[in-house]
Amino acid sequence: MHVWKRHEARSHGKGLPRWMMADDINYTLMTIERELDEEDIRDIQFLCKDYISSGKPMNLWNIFTSFQEQKLDFLPELLFRIKHYKLLSHLGKNKHLMLQFLKQPENCKISNYRVLLYDISKEIDDKELDDIKFLTSVPKGKCKSITSFLDLCTVWEKEGKISPNNLQILLNALEVIKRKDLTNKVERYQEETTAALSLQESGKQQDLKQWTQEQSQEIRYHPEVDAKPGCSAGTNKHHESQMEDPSAVNANFQVAETSPVQETSNLMETLNINTEVLSKEPSKAFSLNVTAFPSPRPSEQTTSKSTARQQKPIEVYKMDSSPLGICLILNNKLFPGTHFKERSGTDKDAERLKEVFNDLGFDVRKYDNLTVNEMVQKLEAYSHYDHNAMDCFVCCILSHGEKDVIVGKDGKHLQIGKIRTLFSGSQCTSLLKKPKLFFIQACQGTKQQKPCFIRNTNSDLEFDSSPLLIPEHRDFLFAMSTVPGYVSCRTKEGSWFIQTLCTCLEDYCKENYDILDILTEVNKRVSEMNQSIQQMPEQRVTLSKRVAIVPPSLRKQFF
Repeated sequence: MHVWKRHEARSHGKGLPRWMMADDINYTLMTIERELDEEDIRDIQFLCKDYISSGKPMNLWNIFTSFQEQKLDFLPELLFRIKHYKLLSHLGKNKHLMLQFLKQPENCKISNYRVLLYDISKEIDDKELDDIKFLTSVPKGKCKSITSFLDLCTVWEKEGKISPNNLQILLNALEVIKRKDLTNKVERYQEETTAALSLQESGKQQDLKQWTQEQSQEIRYHPEVDAKPGCSAGTNKHHESQMEDPSAVNANFQVAETSPVQETSNLMETLNINTEVLSKEPSKAFSLNVTAFPSPRPSEQTTSKSTARQQKPIEVYKMDSSPLGICLILNNKLFPGTHFKERSGTDKDAERLKEVFNDLGFDVRKYDNLTVNEMVQKLEAYSHYDHNAMDCFVCCILSHGEKDVIVGKDGKHLQIGKIRTLFSGSQCTSLLKKPKLFFIQACQGTKQQKPCFIRNTNSDLEFDSSPLLIPEHRDFLFAMSTVPGYVSCRTKEGSWFIQTLCTCLEDYCKENYDILDILTEVNKRVSEMNQSIQQMPEQRVTLSKRVAIVPPSLRKQFF
């Protein structure tokens, strides 16, 4: 861990709140760095490579110091791009505010090109990387030093083989390894880049701005990519043996009675951290320049800007077919011949899910104790299934896990990104424009979440018609039992996440609540389960409409 030096803050503070001085910067960066692993730091270094030299390994402090020297401030954007949304709160931001902020192209510091390569890197597994190195004739001397797809991109850039306007070698490689989904992303990037350049050259700046806003529903170019290869079996056995669900915590837990789903969220002001250049002298102080995201006051939102929005309500997915859809449950309890322990309590989770989704009008199909190959076969079978007469698809996976991977009964890993690809628009056309909901109960690492005490900052900040073409990874919801890197808790009575999810679905679906509102309540309840061991679920969402799953007997009341 980097040793952080304390610096005295200047007395004038340059308009800073008195609680936000140099020591707070040290504390904030130290807190963020604790949550980032070596791969995260390498990813950050690649994303900001256009601003920072990558000649030597760097830690977060070195990168941040380079930002200061260039008067740059996009650490929040970097954390957003690598999907460490929780860490944004340390900078006074959150995922929603960053999403809104980055909708404006002028606010984006990281190029579409770098985001594209980074997102592709999270979809490429080790075997595919080896195939690409072989196909592109990477010299043997360099093969050993290339351990990730981003390493390979760095080599290509040095050799002049790829650039923002030249990705042909990447396209060729993706086509050979039959990754049509990734090939499509590169081609869309090229089309958008070509169109933008054409508009720029013709001097139609206003048209360019309008085109950009229409083309990017969220931010400039941010395809949803979640996969990250896990540790190979046998390389980290001690950690994997502790991976899923420390069930020593209160074996008789009960789901807590808590307040209903909150329908409104707190508006927060945010900070842009932009420190002065740190002097070479250790004793020289530095301070923060605090600015806020441009956000209208509530009164302005409800008068001048919201009138048009109120005239067009948020669309809702059609959810009245019978059955409503398939609910696939993959339940892994036993892991014979591996170092993974039996998952006691998982059968109660599976039965509870079966009961709840059956009551909601789904055709529930449950399979127990599958190897990775068997899981893939089942998922492929249902991705090729004819869902045309149904309005939705649900998949619940209960197993051991690691960061962005699920473990089969044989101890092998299945990447969550592969699951997503199987049900993408290009692979499962009968679910196109229909919600695909995945609920995953599995650890995402070996770390335990600890309680955090709220610091008294003496401030008011609170951290808390259809297009012709649509993105192939649209209309997904992945609800994970925990955030990446951390364990997920389970007892003999079932897991915290699944039992709470089922309770909330029973309580709120009959009231026509949106699934994201329900999951917000699940997050709250799970996060308050235990004072000594913490757990925070996470959702990864590309839904384009509201999802309201009303039981069949009550649908006439709402529709």
